Amino acid sequence: MPTGNQEYIRDMNRSLVLEAIINHAPISRADLSKILHLTKATISNIVQELIDRELVLEVGSGDAPMGRKPILLTFHNRCGYVVSVDFGVKRTAIMTSDPLGRSCEVHEYPSQTNQPLMEHLIALLHQTISALPDSPYGVLGISVGIYGVVCDDTVLFTPYYDLKYSNIRNLLEEEFHVPVIVENEANLSVIGESAFGQNYRNMIFLNIHEGVGMGILVNGQLYKGQNGYAGEFGHTILFPDGRPCPCGNKGCLEQYISESAVLKEFANGHGKSSATIDEFLWACSQEDPSAQKALHDFVHYTAVSLNTILHTFNPDIIVLNSSFTNYIPGLLDQITASVQNRLRWYLHVVPSQLQDVSVLLGGVCMCTTRFLGIRELHLHRNSSTQVCAHAAQTVRT
Repeated sequence: MPTGNQEYIRDMNRSLVLEAIINHAPISRADLSKILHLTKATISNIVQELIDRELVLEVGSGDAPMGRKPILLTFHNRCGYVVSVDFGVKRTAIMTSDPLGRSCEVHEYPSQTNQPLMEHLIALLHQTISALPDSPYGVLGISVGIYGVVCDDTVLFTPYYDLKYSNIRNLLEEEFHVPVIVENEANLSVIGESAFGQNYRNMIFLNIHEGVGMGILVNGQLYKGQNGYAGEFGHTILFPDGRPCPCGNKGCLEQYISESAVLKEFANGHGKSSATIDEFLWACSQEDPSAQKALHDFVHYTAVSLNTILHTFNPDIIVLNSSFTNYIPGLLDQITASVQNRLRWYLHVVPSQLQDVSVLLGGVCMCTTRFLGIRELHLHRNSSTQVCAHAAQTVRT
């Protein structure tokens, strides 16, 4: 067999072993051999290499009916850190995390400052990285979630801030000398929800915020389309010649169901130019007529959106992430009940388990899989979701 093929097989087997250790830890060498159908000698050699590279640890003995107890293996989650950025329109959230998202901290900063956007982000990243403890591999990668269209790490379109044609990846890699991933926020969210929340191969993640983004997972793979425009669901036309949208069209969906659109409608009902989410939620609890009207429209148009998704993709599950459905009890049930067609019984809609940290944890997942050379992470079995959600709620700047 040619040497190149032998090296390829060794690399492939190493990736399989590492992926199995991460997704099934703690696990013994014997169980790895059974799961992967590799010889015990092959497993032992690969495991020793991973231990020497400080990627795998031995963590004690397992149970055995007789004979010597097997030594259990786990991933060395303190081998390095991932820095994940949710580069929002109004806020920038930065998470520092171990590669598996089990130990993380989130800080939030205003996005709009006197500095140019990228200068501000670079300064925040320097501040964040300098505070990280020492580790064998340091920073494994940086991910940046962008609210717009991204293709080959180049930002093609951002309706609500000026990043068009920015090659953020090259800029940050030159500055920090670590691998950088730049991706659409909804795409990161569907990856995060899949790894840390829902274990489905065909999933739609509908992210309703300043705009409306949609992450698409088909057979376990992220679908982005030819130029990265797949999932720009907020810019589908709901009303021809309707409300103007920054994309250049009129009547786009996000001009009716986005957080900013709903708050604007509520504010207009009170003769104001703007309103906060807290003001809107309080008004809803008081059955304020303007709030009720805005909420009714949100339910109706979101149900129309789910109907479109159901007929277009027929996914296993739709994950909906919105401040309104997250904080108003029973609202998601009202939305699904408003979907009226014969396919309704195949409509499986759930709230996001990750909420505010879906973009960040998706970035962690993508950086980790790329650094380790593995295909998938399935971390819903552990408590990482609760830990990171708690961090997002309690650590603010």
